[in-house]
Amino acid sequence: MLLILVFIAFSSMISCSESSDCPTKTCGDFSTQAQAQATYDSNRSCYKNLDADGDGKACESLK
Repeated sequence: MLLILVFIAFSSMISCSESSDCPTKTCGDFSTQAQAQATYDSNRSCYKNLDADGDGKACESLK
């Protein structure tokens, strides 16, 4: 029983980026860098793949 409680507690601590609750988005889903940036800024842990080099700017190849 204790093991089950520990598992439930650990599962609730998993961040969005490791959860299926994060929608899958790539730079190809956006028309502009500003759109990608707004999405990235809304939840950086979920959309960290939009910032390939980790500098805080999403989809820098978009204009």
